[in-house]
Amino acid sequence: MNQYKIWAVCLAILTLVVVAILVKKSLYPTVRESDFQLNYQHFQNLQKNLLVVRPTHFTDGGGSFITSTQPKPGQYVMRMMGRNVSLENVMAAAYGCYPSRVVPPAIKPKTNFDYLVTVPSRQQERLQAAVKNKLGYAAHWEDRDTDVLLLETTTPNPPAFKLSTATIGNVMPGRRKYQFTHMRPAALLGFLESNFHQPLLDRTGLTNFYDFSVEADWSGSNGPDRQQLDAVLGNLGLKLEPGTESIPMLVVEKVY
Repeated sequence: MNQYKIWAVCLAILTLVVVAILVKKSLYPTVRESDFQLNYQHFQNLQKNLLVVRPTHFTDGGGSFITSTQPKPGQYVMRMMGRNVSLENVMAAAYGCYPSRVVPPAIKPKTNFDYLVTVPSRQQERLQAAVKNKLGYAAHWEDRDTDVLLLETTTPNPPAFKLSTATIGNVMPGRRKYQFTHMRPAALLGFLESNFHQPLLDRTGLTNFYDFSVEADWSGSNGPDRQQLDAVLGNLGLKLEPGTESIPMLVVEKVY
């Protein structure tokens, strides 16, 4: 083989290596510690194709984000991030539920975890696979008798709920107030469940769409306490009652 051919072969090999590196960086970009900032704008601007779940690298600053964006009409892309969060939080993100619906394994891990998902499709499915492959946990749904809180009315047809004439649901935050438009009282369940850390079920019987507002008269990073939430619900003509119901729960197992 003459010298020209040798150089041509070397150049071809070098080109393939460079292309392989560029493809790898594009499909599997490097995850940085700064990617886990608990800043919504920073989170939205993260690069694509990140998928990681790991024992946490942090000792403070726990929290999580889950967002859905619409880059094109009819196309929704979910992004998820958790920093220094419990296994229940990771499994809830991977399976699409609240952490209060997660039954942890008999022996809970002693560490918290980080996860970050910015892949363009099948986000929850791929996070489930990563949790199984990297952490050794899987989960399945199972009906179980569970202590719950039941959202009920204190009087029939509470006056705080006005029948909506709008056609599109919306939540507008304001100064110490959230205005709900064309929504059911069940829209409050997620907020309440995340604060009470217990499954909530709607037993109001209010099935129409309503306009109503919630006075958010509290301060501090930890959100409202039980007394403040009871006052918020009381102003709406609502209350929470304890109960036991058979509901689907996400049961986590250690698979290896």
